[in-house]
Parts: sequence; structure tokens; C-alpha cells
Amino acid sequence: MEIKNAVINVMNREINSAVFSQKELDGRDQIVQEYIEKLVKKFLNSECLTLDLAASEPAQYLVGQSEDFIEVAEKLTQFYFEAIKTWEEIPEGDLLFFRIEDGYGKTYTGMVKLDFSAKYIHLIDYDDDNLVTNKISQNKTILPNPGQGVSCGIIVKDQTCFIHNKVYQGIQGKWSFLERILEVTEKKPKISEEVAQVKKALKTVSKKYDIEQYEAVMGAQKALYDSIDEEASLSSERVAEQVFGDNHQAKQEFLEELDQKGIQREIALEANTPVFERKYQKQKLKLDNGIEIVVPAELLKNKDYIEFVTNDDGSLSVILKKIESIKNNF
Repeated sequence: MEIKNAVINVMNREINSAVFSQKELDGRDQIVQEYIEKLVKKFLNSECLTLDLAASEPAQYLVGQSEDFIEVAEKLTQFYFEAIKTWEEIPEGDLLFFRIEDGYGKTYTGMVKLDFSAKYIHLIDYDDDNLVTNKISQNKTILPNPGQGVSCGIIVKDQTCFIHNKVYQGIQGKWSFLERILEVTEKKPKISEEVAQVKKALKTVSKKYDIEQYEAVMGAQKALYDSIDEEASLSSERVAEQVFGDNHQAKQEFLEELDQKGIQREIALEANTPVFERKYQKQKLKLDNGIEIVVPAELLKNKDYIEFVTNDDGSLSVILKKIESIKNNF
């Protein structure tokens, strides 16, 4: 990764102003490189909203080449600060702007908000007699660890915007990064929010038709993993087929409930495919006796490797098969 441009600006409510940097960060500095590289990697490896660059004028301005990068950063920082300065619910923070190039010649341009956190630090001081006095103090402007991710931000690659959106609720109403900063009014739910509705409908219908919860969940995860792998999407119809099989009434009720909630039967993952592929590639089973088993998604419904048997007394047995070796960590 090569840093072409990088600027960090401070937004300070105490002085009711933003403090603009008049020089760019040194892109060759090891700390700067490490921070931005880790931040970008975490950002893009987490679930993002995606939209076309043409949908947001501020995003277009961010990537525009007509002005100096420092000037672009200053104007967007002032715009951002004006949008949050009266909202006490929104944490204070800095704005980091960057333009980087990966090893394939692709350019990524970003604006991310770095929320401050407070941490206790030691402070070396001197008293009136010039004696060293070590104290405990609090620094309220600690930048977030780049590996923990950011709440609000945008990274633009080619004509696609990758967005982390945050909504705050206050006495003034709702504030969202997507609407107030990127000026996008279209309601665009996160994929995980749509999946949550699929899970809720699945639980309701499977319970109605006396399908064991663990069976429904395993079937759904296998179906979702297969649709991600083969079609880069999340298919509710595949879930219905895997879970309900020949029960056409149950399948119909499940899909109709999703239709009523406005959930598409085929949810395109786009840039989020790797995120959900990792999410659904394994399932963790917790048994009530304390045993936990992690099963690869492709083996969940394969009785040659794992089988669930209902005993005469109503209890369940989990049978693991074709095991050639067992490794454990001590």
C-alpha cells in the first residue's frame, strides 16, 4: 500500500471550531502507514453499505481532483463539524482523510471519523519546590485502535462507495452519517438487518410446524453458505427448500412473511461477500451439557460426518464419524 495523501483534522466542541492541518501527514512514516493500513483493512473486511458514487455529491467531492487535497479535507471537515456540533450524543473525534494505492494500481479515497476515547495515563509534573511529582491523569482524546474499526466513514474505490453508517438518537431526532454527511436519503438497510428478519421468520414458521430449532438453524446456515459460495447472494428460497423440504405450506408461509416485511428473496452481497462467507462458513453448536462443537457449513447436513439422533426418552445424541485424529490445545 502506498499513501498518496493523508490529512487529519480535529473537531473540537470546547472551542466550537475545527482545527485544520496545514500540512499532510508523512505517508512514509511507519506509524502513519501502519495506522492507515490496519484501519482500511478492518474497514473493508467488515460489513459495509455500498452505493454508486453518483448517489452522493459529498462523496464525489471527496474523490475530485480539481482541488488541493488539504483544501478538500478542510471543507469537508467544516461541513462535518457543522453537522454534529450541536449533537451531544455524537462523540467528539478527528477526521482522517487519505488517498492510497494498492499493489494493483487501484486507488482508495477515504474519510473516516476517529471517535475519541478516554484513558488514564501517568503525568510527570513538578511542584513549587521543583520536586518531581508523578500523577495520574486522564487523556480524553485517545484515537481508536485501527483494528477495532470505525463507526462512521466512507472509502471510495472506482465508482463504488463503501460506507460504515452510524445512527444517533437525540432530542433533535435522528442523525445518521449516510443522510447528514453523504446526503443520501434513500433508506438502505444493512444486509445483517435483513438477515435478522429472515432468521425471525424462520423461527416463527419452524416452531409452528414443530421443526426442531437446531435443525432449522443448521439447514438455514447450510443454504446460506451454499448460496454465498455459488451465487454471491443470500437466498431465502434456498433456505425454505433446505429447512422445510416437501412442506409446501410452510415454505409458502415463510416466503410470504418475508415479502410482507419487504425483504428480497435474493439479497445481493456485492462487496460484502467475503464478510458473510467467513460468517457462515462454520456453525458453533452449544449442547446443554457444556460441550461445544464447531462444524464446517459444508458438513452440517452430511450424515457421513455428523448425525443427530433422537433417543427414546426424547433426548438427543450427536454422533461424529470418520475421525482419524484429534488435536487439542493445552
